Amino acid sequence: MSEEKKPVILLRQPPHGTLYPVEGLRMAVALSADFDPTTIAINDAVFTFTKDVDKTMYSMHIDFLKGIDLDIFVDKRALDERGLTKDDLIDQVEIIAHCDIVRVIAESSVTIPF
Repeated sequence: MSEEKKPVILLRQPPHGTLYPVEGLRMAVALSADFDPTTIAINDAVFTFTKDVDKTMYSMHIDFLKGIDLDIFVDKRALDERGLTKDDLIDQVEIIAHCDIVRVIAESSVTIPF
């Protein structure tokens, strides 16, 4: 029996001035055809999931991932460093501690950074 693949899509770049978060979310949607990818936002990528950012290019990806019950995690430490709280974020994401982010990445079979 082969081991189940556990891909992680690691968003690191901000949503403004780059397409990295858009492409990362698109990759998560594509991988969901065969796997259950976990999407994680660290560093400035946490702004991808704030309520006031323009999500025109990727809101459908978020809706799709949540519609099939895939995890989107946001790093609590990155939020704290940027003065953001749960109230600043959209409802579809879950805030988890940095140590848990590290654990999820360590347990993944592949991590794809964006």
